[in-house]
Amino acid sequence: MVKKRILGKLKDIFVSRAVPLPEGKRTFAVLPREGEVISVETALNSRCNSDYGGRQIDFHWGIFDRTRKLSEEQIKLVTDVARIPRFTNETVEVRRQANILMFTVAANTGRILRDYMMVESGMQQQAVGLVCAALGIGLLFNNLGPDGTPLSKTEFGTVRILLDAMNPSYANSFWSDSVPANRKPWLPGNLKEPDRKGSTPLLHALCALETSNHGSRRLSEEAISQLFWAARGRTPHLYKSKPWGMTIPFWTDRFEITNVYLISEGKLFKYVNWDKGRPTHRLAKLTAIDQKSFGRLAQSFPSTEQFIVVGKNDPYNRALWEVGYQLLNLLVQAKVLDLRYQAILLDGSHKDLFDGLPILDPIAVLALQDVS
Repeated sequence: MVKKRILGKLKDIFVSRAVPLPEGKRTFAVLPREGEVISVETALNSRCNSDYGGRQIDFHWGIFDRTRKLSEEQIKLVTDVARIPRFTNETVEVRRQANILMFTVAANTGRILRDYMMVESGMQQQAVGLVCAALGIGLLFNNLGPDGTPLSKTEFGTVRILLDAMNPSYANSFWSDSVPANRKPWLPGNLKEPDRKGSTPLLHALCALETSNHGSRRLSEEAISQLFWAARGRTPHLYKSKPWGMTIPFWTDRFEITNVYLISEGKLFKYVNWDKGRPTHRLAKLTAIDQKSFGRLAQSFPSTEQFIVVGKNDPYNRALWEVGYQLLNLLVQAKVLDLRYQAILLDGSHKDLFDGLPILDPIAVLALQDVS
């Protein structure tokens, strides 16, 4: 074990120090034209987190193209398209300098509002990641610490992200609609198999995204399955040689800083994407909810049939960013499924509705309404 840890640290150092060719020797990348029509589901299934190491199994699955670079127009396209629906009116921004994106929020706000902004910053990070996955662009997180860092008296930085040209990751393709199929392949669960192909282009879906939607499609087992896979489902890429790929980025090897739950028919379920050393897709029942508690929920969210709750288990802002990753995925997937929904970031009074349930710190809710 000690030897493995030492080798792992050496690989991390090697990857962090690897660099592209000198600027003058790099030519501009030509992005694949298919990127404009890559579906939401295929973008979710195709990771673009990259490094300069040159070997997929060593660290990130994506590999930067050391001989190519992005143009100003290509980088601007990413930031222009990666828009999110907002819950606050506070300043939550993405600033661009060359191919580095700095994600910032306003400083000196109250705790609840600050948490909301951290979730929104996570949504922005994920929107950039999805756009890059669709367009065939690589990205690399440059963390500012698990809590982020103050930049000035009025501005707080959450993360930095480097964008660069990327080599195809999936058998000469930038995209994959395959299930995880490594040494320990996909373990079917009690949810319907998710659709990884889809039909609605990711770029179009992001442009039309809102925090609520008056959709016309009825709730179904297939729709619920798709939403949970979009939020936190397993994908075919590796991370540090292990089949740990997900539809969201995660903080190094930390997989339990957030969780996703379903409240349906008076019962609470937790989404499980890893079981017996294999990627899977199922709901595990945790507890029944007493009639009084469920009644309070129903009264606070009229006409809601089912609730998807995202909670955090970690005291740092990184957990709030991860809530944002999952919330954005839920919203974009619910939108293209044409579901009727409302997304809510919880304040103190709303959190009290979940007292007594085994959810450590509920942060966001997707309230789903059926259509008669």
